[in-house]
Amino acid sequence: MQDKQSTELSREVTLEPDHEFRFEVEFNNKVQIKLAKGTAEIFGTELAVGITYTFTGRKAAVYTWHGCTLEVKGTCLVEYTANETPMTSYLNTHLALEQLRQRAKMEHELGPRVLVVGPHDVGKTSLCKILVSYSLKQGGKPIYVSLDTTEGSITMPGTVTATCISNIIDVEEGFGSSATTAASMGSSTMPLAYYYGFENPSENVKLYKMVSSCLSNAIKSRMAVDDECRNSGFIIDTAGLIDQVGYDIIQHVIEEFSVNVLIVLGHERLYSDMNRMFSNKNVSVVKLSKSGGVVERDRQFKTRLQRTKIHEYFYGTPKCELSPYSMLVNYDDIKVWRVGDVIAPSSALPLGMEGSSNETQVVKVDNYDMCLHSILAILNADQDEHENRLLESNVAGFVYVSDVDDEKKKVTILSPSPGRLPKKHILMGSFKWMES
Repeated sequence: MQDKQSTELSREVTLEPDHEFRFEVEFNNKVQIKLAKGTAEIFGTELAVGITYTFTGRKAAVYTWHGCTLEVKGTCLVEYTANETPMTSYLNTHLALEQLRQRAKMEHELGPRVLVVGPHDVGKTSLCKILVSYSLKQGGKPIYVSLDTTEGSITMPGTVTATCISNIIDVEEGFGSSATTAASMGSSTMPLAYYYGFENPSENVKLYKMVSSCLSNAIKSRMAVDDECRNSGFIIDTAGLIDQVGYDIIQHVIEEFSVNVLIVLGHERLYSDMNRMFSNKNVSVVKLSKSGGVVERDRQFKTRLQRTKIHEYFYGTPKCELSPYSMLVNYDDIKVWRVGDVIAPSSALPLGMEGSSNETQVVKVDNYDMCLHSILAILNADQDEHENRLLESNVAGFVYVSDVDDEKKKVTILSPSPGRLPKKHILMGSFKWMES
């Protein structure tokens, strides 16, 4: 297999200025791209000349402002060159934000607080990457906030995270490598994460709002003491919810994070609704068109992406492989909690009936068989923390339960680092994973 890969001929792709080469690679395939001459970037991160980048399980595009020549090796599922791209409008958006940053610096105010909304699969995360990368290029230190719990763009799926971006985002792995590996591995980006534990924000709106608020408080505290982050502001990436629940969440996020720039991507109706709702509330609503390169990712691809993310957390990426540790833990050494069952959303109950408030209360898990094959979040909470405060704790890390022995009262867990678990309180979400 290896020989076939190395003897395979590379083909040349020449791009005119303001063109992009779009490609899709399957999960079990590898494609190598090398910039031979000129300049090019992938989602705002520049490619270095003569370096080979390897992609697997990705849908991406190499864009060039001034023209370039690429060498491509391997078979893509889809590949073509396009000349209609919204990159100029994205650059203009960045320049407008940069003006806000300059003004913030002079007046010692907060930098721009940007929220990107739109339906699923319109390129919200890609736009966030571009805006963050461009800000970084101009000496900023923006905070990237991900409220998209389906994918786990920075760490595990099911978390809301904030990361101060001070280093170039990796071309091959997106935010991947930085967050998977520990700080000791030379990685500089460590996200602050709160565990929501479900895939879709609509599964438990009350809890989702609560963890978002916790995250916004943490970001405000960080910005109060860090001048660079305060001037650069933050960019929030959201899940593609644009139904009634979605509007409710958008409103909550705008209030909590005191957003002042709302970017609506690729959706006319959403734009007019947002304009109506927020134009008189000191929020600039901006409409951007989506790139013609965005592709709908089916359910199967998304599930595969989630599984890959979880696998990466424990085993690292091809460039930086990790060996997780398997260990036995006594039942008494840990306290596993899960969020109370959502019986029905208040909207689905008969008039006048209130939903029970156990959507944001934790229930102790006594039957550890429930945890088998679960992803558990270790909470940064003291041992004697009151259970009602547990969900407000951020995450120290994640472990995976591979076996439960009820007779010996022991659980076998997979952990990214050796030694005892740092904390006793552990939160179980709805994510299961079968180690293959």
